[in-house]
Amino acid sequence: MSLAQASPVSLKALVVDDDPLLLALLEAFMESRGYAVQGARNGEEALARLEAGGFDVVVTDWHMPRMDGLALCRAIRARPADNYVYCVMLTASVEEDALVAAMEAGVDDFVTKPLRPAELGARLRAAERVLALQSGLANRNRELSEAYGQLSRDLELARGLQQGQLPPPQAFGRVRLEGMFEPSSFVGGDLYAYFAPSARFLAFYLADISGHGVAAAMMAVAAQHQLGEATQQVVLGAAGGDRPRDIATRVVGEFNRRFLRLGESGLYLTLVFGLLDLEAGAAALVHAGHPPALFAAAGRTRFEPVGESGLPIGIVEQADWDATEVPLQPGARLVLYSDGITECRDGVRGEEYGQERLRQLLHDSHAHGAAGACATAREALRGWRGGAFEDDVTLLALEVR
Repeated sequence: MSLAQASPVSLKALVVDDDPLLLALLEAFMESRGYAVQGARNGEEALARLEAGGFDVVVTDWHMPRMDGLALCRAIRARPADNYVYCVMLTASVEEDALVAAMEAGVDDFVTKPLRPAELGARLRAAERVLALQSGLANRNRELSEAYGQLSRDLELARGLQQGQLPPPQAFGRVRLEGMFEPSSFVGGDLYAYFAPSARFLAFYLADISGHGVAAAMMAVAAQHQLGEATQQVVLGAAGGDRPRDIATRVVGEFNRRFLRLGESGLYLTLVFGLLDLEAGAAALVHAGHPPALFAAAGRTRFEPVGESGLPIGIVEQADWDATEVPLQPGARLVLYSDGITECRDGVRGEEYGQERLRQLLHDSHAHGAAGACATAREALRGWRGGAFEDDVTLLALEVR
């Protein structure tokens, strides 16, 4: 057998054969091709060498004492490895059943006996191409894994910053507000806030940006800023005789215009905006594509949906919204929520939580106030879902003492 010199490759090979002469010839041939070669006389010896790792190619005879080539290939495929080991089987058999059995054992290619250097060289070139592809794929997977890790860290940071923008529980005279936010496994676009744009009014809202991810989170930050500015502008510019419902609808209209000017993002948001007249004890609610608020009047514990929805924010510039007036006397409760609550699916059956369960939960926790409603909702929905939420779960509770 002549030893044809080939281009060197940076691969490590293990040659396995119980015939000392053939083993020596195989080692010499593969060394001539640039392989770093080790030899073994049977499968058991070969497997012991493989435990040290680092081999890329195994060329093995089929029939050997103690452990034959077929058992060796099965053992190679069964062991954990950082790199793929390409297995070439030397065999005198060309029977279909035997070749199928060898392939099922994990053999990648065959070289028939008597051995011909040209054929073995061709099989090794095929192995080198496959291993090059495997190496490229492994490198790409490592790069993707590193990129995914960095993205995950960035999303965690963004999620923390997003939650940090949510206001803490706060009281405005006899009115107390408290929020509950459980993020989905993604950075999302739910947001809520409450603030006093003037001595007379208390503004509060809950909004839900369409979609998930960084774009939705960034849009949520911009929307929060624009809605705050729109509220200040409209409330401070209102005349003394303007009704809260008219002011509230003007705020939503101004915010819609501002939101559209943020750019062609393709995103929109649903919103329920409230403006409470602290002197009169009545609130005006504007729904823009958002689920209805739930209201329990003073002296009652049953929550009923209030408000009629209009178009979401960011759809068309010339849109009109109506406001619903809600009396907020001492003892009254008002709850705003995102559809992440009502559409939260049971982790086992896939059943949605629904508005009726939420209303019953609020009824049962009525004696514990806004803080109790938020805490009870958080615990109940975590138990209902039994895992990561698919959408942000957000609730804003208002009570008048």
